[in-house]
Amino acid sequence: MSDLELRIRRALPGDSDRLSQIARAAKGHWGYPEAWLTAWEPILRIKPEYVERELVYLGALERDVVGFYVLEPRAGRWSLEHFWVDPRWHGRGVGRRLFAHALDQIRAIEPGVMMIEADPYAAGFYARMGAQRWGTVAAPVEGDPDRTLPVFEVDVSAQ
Repeated sequence: MSDLELRIRRALPGDSDRLSQIARAAKGHWGYPEAWLTAWEPILRIKPEYVERELVYLGALERDVVGFYVLEPRAGRWSLEHFWVDPRWHGRGVGRRLFAHALDQIRAIEPGVMMIEADPYAAGFYARMGAQRWGTVAAPVEGDPDRTLPVFEVDVSAQ
């Protein structure tokens, strides 16, 4: 990650446009058809009220926001949502640092199981981070009604 220091902080509602840009760029990086990206646009748009309501953390190098994630509590478990890194920073340690930060937040707030419905292209990353493949969930899109997403879990204990 060169000599730049990744600073991780809670996102603010005013960060929502940049977070949306990162989500769209990261999803688009994998070469999905434009029709799919258009269909996913509402999901990839991060609204200011969402940032206020959920646990949203971003990583910044100097003044450039380069990645973010969201932790949502769901029925006694945590869900890792919107884990995105600007494609310019893929493979440079940003994702690893953000993932470790998410685990630390869970340990500090309420240790438990973190679930991840992963993009198929991100499955290798989550496996390298120690997440265990748990199954799949249906995620049909136009032209691929049988599409599924891998589901991972991490048992985050207090340490």
